[in-house]
Amino acid sequence: MEKLFWGMVGGCTAAFAILLCMYLNKAGIIGAEPETATTEIVSETETDTEEELLVDNGEFPSEIQSMINDAQNNYAEAMKVFEEESAEAASREEAESVGKKPITGSTTVPTTSGNNQKTNGSVDGNRNENHEFFLENPSEEVSEETSETEESSTAEAKTEEKKNSEFEYTLYADHVTLKKYVGTASTLDIPDTIENQPVTEIRDSAFASSKTLVRVYIPESVTKLGKNVFKSSELLVDVSLPDSLTEMGEGIFDGCSKLARITVPDGVTRIGKKAFNECENLRTVKLGSDIEIIEEQAFNNCVKMELTKLPSSLKRVEKEAFTGCTAMALTKWPSDLEIIGESAFEGCTAITDIKLPSSMRTMGESAFMGCSGIQTLEIKSGIEAIPEAAFAGCTGITEVTFPKSIISIGDGAFTGCKALASVSIPKNTLSIGASAFSECIFTEVTINAKCSYQANSFPFEITDKNYY
Repeated sequence: MEKLFWGMVGGCTAAFAILLCMYLNKAGIIGAEPETATTEIVSETETDTEEELLVDNGEFPSEIQSMINDAQNNYAEAMKVFEEESAEAASREEAESVGKKPITGSTTVPTTSGNNQKTNGSVDGNRNENHEFFLENPSEEVSEETSETEESSTAEAKTEEKKNSEFEYTLYADHVTLKKYVGTASTLDIPDTIENQPVTEIRDSAFASSKTLVRVYIPESVTKLGKNVFKSSELLVDVSLPDSLTEMGEGIFDGCSKLARITVPDGVTRIGKKAFNECENLRTVKLGSDIEIIEEQAFNNCVKMELTKLPSSLKRVEKEAFTGCTAMALTKWPSDLEIIGESAFEGCTAITDIKLPSSMRTMGESAFMGCSGIQTLEIKSGIEAIPEAAFAGCTGITEVTFPKSIISIGDGAFTGCKALASVSIPKNTLSIGASAFSECIFTEVTINAKCSYQANSFPFEITDKNYY
């Protein structure tokens, strides 16, 4: 009906426009031929025609006025029909909402059973506020949203915070996570299932500051250990980690001063920050083959740790990762190592050989400071800078040959290396910092004439004979 209404209005408007143009043309207002030079000029005082006077007075000739009246009558008729249809639609919707049969008039509008969709010519009074009106199948969209909401609500409903004689835990639909140990045992075998669901995760600080635990066995169902899980458990000596483990949070054994041994399984890719910080009695350590990053202070001050090799997959050793590990006698270095952080191996006096691979890109300040046991230092081409105090106090180093990639040697890089008797510096090196080789015993060196250095960079005065 709506389409019919607007069609009639449009038709009337078009007809009116055509007739008006015909009249104006007939009256000479439009379409008149320009007068020739021989045409007599009409006086401005000449009397106007009857039709022109009617137009000036806001009236139209009878022919035009008749068409206008017809258009107005058709418009009024269309409006009447439109209002009747709107009233019927409103009545039908009201009747359907209360479960009654709709009241019909002279015109029957068919409906589609089951979904209240409107046919052509019917009007939905609420469609501007109801975006589902424009969907091909509104009920399907609503059904999908309802289903997702129901699934979410069901999952949440199945999550329960529970407690037994040993643990506080969270029970999910398909697994359990341990939140806190509340028992008092000295030896604990963590169960692989609780309430018939697998235990998959031990949450942050779950066993932290335990006063009783000495030995703990973690089942194969567990894949993740959170942060600070056993932090400051002062009696803890032995923990068995499962082969299924893939993630260890930072600080997991931080301050466990009696922890004696640990095996990190394959699958774990990083040792987190302070993971074994201040584990003073940690002696036996086996690191998995997939470890790529050892983070800040991971093994800081593990003074008894007898680690002899780092994982071949290792790429980053970050700040103070092994600071103070005086018993760590590394003999094998990873071939893909890229970054050694600040003071990463500072004070590791048991290290005797260092072989930095060509993959090396960055070394932090004081990286090997005070490693007095180093006797052999091999640096392959790749790294561009030896930073400040990198090998300061390494009293066992006797010779150093720098690769062509070295551009700069920082302040005090080899200061105090009192056994260093031979140094070879490439032409590419353009900067040597203050006291870089102070207290060393070599007496000859050759450098690029364009290289910048300080008066105290070397243990002797540099002259022209020391230039390439």
